[in-house]
Amino acid sequence: MAGGGRITRVHGPFVSDAEVEKVVAHLKTQGRPQYLDAVTSEEEEGAEDEDGAVFDKTGMGAVDSDDPYEQAVAVVLRDRKASTSYIQRRLQIGYNRAASIMERMENEGIVGPANHAGKREILVETQNQHDE
Repeated sequence: MAGGGRITRVHGPFVSDAEVEKVVAHLKTQGRPQYLDAVTSEEEEGAEDEDGAVFDKTGMGAVDSDDPYEQAVAVVLRDRKASTSYIQRRLQIGYNRAASIMERMENEGIVGPANHAGKREILVETQNQHDE
């Protein structure tokens, strides 16, 4: 308790030095570490992607070598769904990158502003819609 009998709010668990040392000792018995060069290299900070996502370049979030913006536009026009979370899921990219892509699409007049649920009106007609 803080002075005067007031409770202090703490965010997160407390881990003592002894507990940390026990965990480290256990991990050391598991083998030698295998570091990712992208994480441990001391390159200039500006060399990272716009959103700073180190792991987007690996197999976990990899997309084809094509421009992610062009892929996102194609997905939005094909599926007629435009939201940041939809772009994230379809392209397997991080939130910051998906949000930047959606913002660019809005600035270029492809989609409208987000509504209360985060959905956007698609302002561009595709050839298939025009034929119907």
